[in-house]
Amino acid sequence: MAERITIPLQDEGMLMLPPDLRTRLGLKAGDLLGVSELEGAIVLTPHRVPAQTTPDPVVDDLQFQSKLKSMQDMLENL
Repeated sequence: MAERITIPLQDEGMLMLPPDLRTRLGLKAGDLLGVSELEGAIVLTPHRVPAQTTPDPVVDDLQFQSKLKSMQDMLENL
C-alpha cells in the first residue's frame, strides 16, 4: 500500500505536495493534476500531455494548405 501522509489544507483550498513526492512523480510548477472523488476519497492524477513533435514544414505551411483543395490538387503538386 502507498505511504499515507497528512498535509494541511491552506487558504483557498490549496495543497502543498511534499518535495520528495513531487520528485518521485516528476511533477513541477505549472503541471496539471486531475482531481476526482472516489468513494469519499480525493484522487489527484498527473495530467500527462504528450510531447509535441516538430511540425512538418510541408503539412503545417498555411500557404501550402490553402492551395490544395482536393486529392487531385495534391497529386498534381507532387
